[in-house]
Amino acid sequence: MSTDTPASPTQDAANIRLRRHILSAALWVAALANVFIPAVLFSVTQFFGPTDPRYRALVAVVVFAEYTIAFMLLLLHANVGFAAGYTAATAATVTVGSAVLAYITLVPARWSLSALPGGILVLGGFAFAVFSNLAFLVASVRYGRAIHPRLHLTGFFLGIAAYGALIFAYVHSFH
Repeated sequence: MSTDTPASPTQDAANIRLRRHILSAALWVAALANVFIPAVLFSVTQFFGPTDPRYRALVAVVVFAEYTIAFMLLLLHANVGFAAGYTAATAATVTVGSAVLAYITLVPARWSLSALPGGILVLGGFAFAVFSNLAFLVASVRYGRAIHPRLHLTGFFLGIAAYGALIFAYVHSFH
């Protein structure tokens, strides 16, 4: 008998519930870490220049919406592969997005000793966001595998499309 195969349906249901709780916790930690970036870190002018608080609030709302959609779908379809696929897509896109944002922000930045505290804050914030998104990605894949060994592609592609729609809405809100 494989160690991955549960001994009974009761144990299987308990495993899925545990993974869903872990996924929910990882999702909200990642959401808070990623909302922290526009809400607080965008105020560090060394990296982002002067930013309007309304712009920072808009970015925070868009980021929060992405995580909230995944969480609501997870709650509404707790044991359905569709929700697991959507959540995995969300985790994948936000992980790549936070890593790219960290890269394009930190690589061209001018580092100086006078602005080191702000730099450490931004570096720590981005590290926390990227690593929390990686934990969210791992938890979403593990949850999806507990639901069904294969990823539900419809949910996954809908998650990718929703992320694209949020980015499109965000970009066009400034024109």
